[in-house]
Amino acid sequence: MSVTTEAPATTDLDFARQLGQQLRVDSIRCSTAAGSGHPTSSMSAADLIAVLLSRYLQYDWNKPKDPNNDHLIFSKGHASPLCYAMFKAAGAITDTELLTFRKFGSRLQGHPTPEIPWVDVATGSLGQGLPISVGVAMAGKNLDKLPYHVWVLCGDSELAEGSIWEALDKAGFYGLSNLTAILDINRLGQRGETEYGWTLDTYRRRVEAFGCFPIVIDGHDVTAIDRAYGNALSATGKPTVIIAKTIKGKGFSEIENKDGWHGRALPPDMAERAIKELGGIRHLKVKTAKPESGAPAIKHVDVTVTSPCPPSRRRTRSPPARPTATRSWRWVRFPTWSPWTVRCRTPRTPTSSPRRIRTGSSRSTSPSSS
Repeated sequence: MSVTTEAPATTDLDFARQLGQQLRVDSIRCSTAAGSGHPTSSMSAADLIAVLLSRYLQYDWNKPKDPNNDHLIFSKGHASPLCYAMFKAAGAITDTELLTFRKFGSRLQGHPTPEIPWVDVATGSLGQGLPISVGVAMAGKNLDKLPYHVWVLCGDSELAEGSIWEALDKAGFYGLSNLTAILDINRLGQRGETEYGWTLDTYRRRVEAFGCFPIVIDGHDVTAIDRAYGNALSATGKPTVIIAKTIKGKGFSEIENKDGWHGRALPPDMAERAIKELGGIRHLKVKTAKPESGAPAIKHVDVTVTSPCPPSRRRTRSPPARPTATRSWRWVRFPTWSPWTVRCRTPRTPTSSPRRIRTGSSRSTSPSSS
């Protein structure tokens, strides 16, 4: 079954539900076509992104450099199938390009990179996306003085990274109410259950301790998601952190909430069953709301930077090559009163004679006798 529908932003929540299913199906399709990827991590956050895209994100996809655009940063960059499925739903890429995911020469790499015009930063190194988002929010509030909002999707495995909590500390300190962090708490990581699993109250107390406003929700209840986003936009003085309990692999009963499916594409036969269970292939399109026009308070200009070193002193040729050396291993016994034996590595040129090493006794030994 294939369905094609186009709807404007701020559409009803039933459309958002269907869009969430499409994002799951497309995450499975592109990762199965590639034979690799993270479909289950994408499926857990599909409803969160569907509501955001269809009802709250203000973005002109034809003008990705517009300084008034909202920013959506995937701190959990491994959920790139979801990111690219969202691009398809927004009309930024075609279904054909979606299926080039992770193929040689495709710009749809395993983690989003700025080679794609709608991606602000390269993510995938866990714990980096939220700190970057804090910087973007600070620039919007204090430098550009523009009303754009910064949304950042985080996974629960990266919540073990100290950089996440340092970022929330600064966001709370500077009162970044233009920042909303969405925590996808699906409980399962690459090596099993995460540090706190579904103990959402632990995350709530931590978020509060860093001066942020927590909202705990069911990450698959589109009504609760919608309400949380509305509260985030109306918040003043504090950043919002939405703590969403989700299910990894949501929508496909064979893998829902099951360990061992992180970073694994579904085999073709399983993908076919999953797509059928999720309602089939759809081609829903969303016209996101465009941002209000405005100019940054600080003018951005491109400059050319040249070396301060005078041309006469610049290096014009490569330094001479250093001689290569080989290394050999040998065991060395410490003095007789010590039980320790260590393995030493000594550089030797190919033409040098075997080196002799003095041990704890007066006797010497050569590497060849070890």
